[in-house]
Amino acid sequence: MLAPGRLPPPTSSSLGPPRLAVPARLPGGLAPPPTTTIVPAKPRQKVVLSPGHSPLDWARLTSSGQDLRGVTSFQKVTPSELKKHRRKDDAWMALNGKVYNVTAYLPFHPGGEQEVMRAAGRDGTKLYMNTHAWVNYDNLLKECLVGFMVPEPEDSDDE
Repeated sequence: MLAPGRLPPPTSSSLGPPRLAVPARLPGGLAPPPTTTIVPAKPRQKVVLSPGHSPLDWARLTSSGQDLRGVTSFQKVTPSELKKHRRKDDAWMALNGKVYNVTAYLPFHPGGEQEVMRAAGRDGTKLYMNTHAWVNYDNLLKECLVGFMVPEPEDSDDE
């Protein structure tokens, strides 16, 4: 029997740091959920932006009062009208039913102009959400809003 206050001599199983019975994954831990650890098939390619085209420069431009819409009032834009605006000097894109003139934004896009041009003249919602759904495009492009998507008018043949 050991005297009070005395510990038994160490054994080989009691040497080293104490081991705690911890489950493999603690609930509420800091590890990201499994869906965010998937490596994308095509890694992001950032481009070197020319001087004066940083995100802060874009914010400065959008708050300058300069006309970035290119139209005098909001419009109802049909898919055929949207399709007419797919050039670098005249690029419109639809995102969730809103149409934006992204021409001025092209040199500011961190992925390069060609990435934005992939959706120019069409509905880029799916591409946008697959690429960077976390970016608030409403805030980013609010000064570029042209109007809203509407369906093509139906032909009214009264014959």
